[in-house]
Amino acid sequence: MSKVKKGYVIPERFRPVLGAFMFFVLMMVIFIAAAPEVFLTVGIYTAIFLSLPLFAIMGLSLVFVTAAGEIDLAFPSIIPLAGLAFAWTLQQTNFNFALAALFCIAVGLACGLLNGYLVTKLGLSSLITTLGMNFALIGLTNVLNNGEVRTFSELNDSAVRSILVGSFGPIPAQMFWLAGIALVLGMLFHRHKFGLHVRVAGDNPEAGRAMGVNIERTKILCFVLVGVCAAIVGILGIYLNSTYFSTMGEGYLLPTLAAVFVGGTPVTGGKGTIGGLVIGAATVVFIQTGVVATGLDGYWTSLGFGVVIVLSLLGHRKFSGRLTR
Repeated sequence: MSKVKKGYVIPERFRPVLGAFMFFVLMMVIFIAAAPEVFLTVGIYTAIFLSLPLFAIMGLSLVFVTAAGEIDLAFPSIIPLAGLAFAWTLQQTNFNFALAALFCIAVGLACGLLNGYLVTKLGLSSLITTLGMNFALIGLTNVLNNGEVRTFSELNDSAVRSILVGSFGPIPAQMFWLAGIALVLGMLFHRHKFGLHVRVAGDNPEAGRAMGVNIERTKILCFVLVGVCAAIVGILGIYLNSTYFSTMGEGYLLPTLAAVFVGGTPVTGGKGTIGGLVIGAATVVFIQTGVVATGLDGYWTSLGFGVVIVLSLLGHRKFSGRLTR
């Protein structure tokens, strides 16, 4: 009687992370082979790790919104608006970080709450609503700031700056903040009932309501999380550059969304992965540096983003089936 060899089936929740990781490894092998003098030195990774946490923290919140079956395109404007609240409060309170951070997060929370209310209570499309809010909020920021660039040289030697964006050897401090936030949100998404409610809201909201899940409140909280994370990114960005400017949110939209999808969170909702998002953010940020490091013109970056998104989707589809060994 012949023996049937049983295959090992990778748990479904790990497949997107595995696909994102394998794609990241393949990309790094190509970059190292093309520019070993760049990617075999510590300095390039230290430079990349300065900005990677900001994209990843922003992307972590988008995993919740996307898994809940919605989309948020307003975060690039919440970053500068909340950042303006932080910068203005610093100037008015003789650099009281606690008050400035509290006001900044309150503004981000309010923006997320407004977006969530418009989408859930008024039944508006999240895509169109947040796109419109993106224009409205950046316009409000420009009106309030009047094009002013606010510099904060006083922050350069502050203890708070060392804690937020200083360095521990070759590793920037913001990498540790990213690790902490990812751990908390990962536990919330994968281990807490709120994460289950988020996935139910994106997969089958009617069944969720029958089970007693408050779908509207769950989605609103997801939008609020986006606003809070945008405020955190605004604070880190101001301390990183010791400067505030109204366009500080530009450049986040496409890379952050790419990180979400490359990381394995489908746009259809009901699923998401925190670990995959971190890998996806690393992939996107390394592309921005790798394209230039390999000798290509910076205009190739957008092409790189497009190719990576398509190839990563093919990779996720490959790993969505049964893998055996």
